Amino acid sequence: MATYKKGFKKQSSEQVLLKVILGVIVAVLVLVAIVFIYDISSKWKNYSNYTEITEYANIIDFTNGEEEPLEDYIVYFYSTNCEYCAEVKEDVLKLGTKINRGMDQFFIVNTAEVTDAADEYEGFVSELDAVYDELLTNILTPSIAIFVDGELYDYIIGSDVLDALESIQEGTYEPFND
Repeated sequence: MATYKKGFKKQSSEQVLLKVILGVIVAVLVLVAIVFIYDISSKWKNYSNYTEITEYANIIDFTNGEEEPLEDYIVYFYSTNCEYCAEVKEDVLKLGTKINRGMDQFFIVNTAEVTDAADEYEGFVSELDAVYDELLTNILTPSIAIFVDGELYDYIIGSDVLDALESIQEGTYEPFND
């Protein structure tokens, strides 16, 4: 094989073509890996990746497809019309994913799309009002209802939602660390 004046070996066109093909294959594999990693890491960012409850009547005795109602679970209430819900969405869903690691315990309700009759809504609001410190006339967003041993234990509204979810995720929320 001949060499150039500076000592580099001349390459045949076949060797150059082989290197180009290998370079393209490596680039495609790297892009596929990046897309795969992005897909895995961003799955939690959409409400559609969580079990959505569409009727207030189902929240109190939620089964999630099981025969028996769930014992300990969290229901996150949001609205597509709520600006603060949009601000905290990413943090709430990230915490929801961490809470769901062992088993599904985090569920969502879009209050703008619930299909219940008015009496079901009023009945559920009265349940929330029984555990909340102030008078409730409707469901506020963002908020969470926390169920322990199948019973409504707490109702948390606004900026306190993130603190409560962090506490649950860290295992420091008293009713959940049995």
